[in-house]
Amino acid sequence: MQAFDALVSGLHWALQALYGAVGSYLVAIVLLTVLIRAVLHPLTRKQLGSMKAMQALGPQMQVLRRKYKDNMRQFNVEVMNLYRAHKVNPFGGCLPLLLQLPVLYALFAMLRRPKVFGGELLFGFPLEASPTFAVLAQHPLLALIPILTGVTTYFQQRMTITDPQQAQMFIIMPFFLAYTSIAGWFPLGLSVYWIISTIVYLLEYYLVVGPPAPPLQPAPPKRGRRQEKHEAAQEE
Repeated sequence: MQAFDALVSGLHWALQALYGAVGSYLVAIVLLTVLIRAVLHPLTRKQLGSMKAMQALGPQMQVLRRKYKDNMRQFNVEVMNLYRAHKVNPFGGCLPLLLQLPVLYALFAMLRRPKVFGGELLFGFPLEASPTFAVLAQHPLLALIPILTGVTTYFQQRMTITDPQQAQMFIIMPFFLAYTSIAGWFPLGLSVYWIISTIVYLLEYYLVVGPPAPPLQPAPPKRGRRQEKHEAAQEE
């Protein structure tokens, strides 16, 4: 716990140092976020490289899923053989992600500290305060924050989730995060951090993985010989 508190204090010192250099907490948040993502980029690159390798096996996974749809045990065996043949570690992206989490969570905790932004305003509202729908009516430009939060989260999911079933499960996430940014739950400065961090992640993904692949379509059911003969007879 002491190590985590020290990390939070170190990030706070870095934020104040950047503020002293640029004279704006808003710019300091942007710079600190970019700096941290740059430091963590080797880990992110390894994580994304593992994701890219997994995505490349997507079509073959679809074939195996169709072939062994009634035998999940054999399906799992064949999937592991597929990974082994292509030297892909399905857990290769977990360790780099776990190593990043303490730093990212410490940054999250630091940005939630009271009075961390010295009362600086964005669109007439303090960065350290949590906007609400009532505040939004008084400061209409603040609507850009939930819009950008939702849009950046949507593109992050669109680039990283290629399974149609998973995409449907997470479709609510951009709307949920957009809602939380103006529901009085998080300070405005934290929402700014989320937007910038997501944009930087999208750039990292594009550089490492490339343009987003189209979602994998479910494989059509395999037709039997009897069905093929029946269709041929109908065509005649």
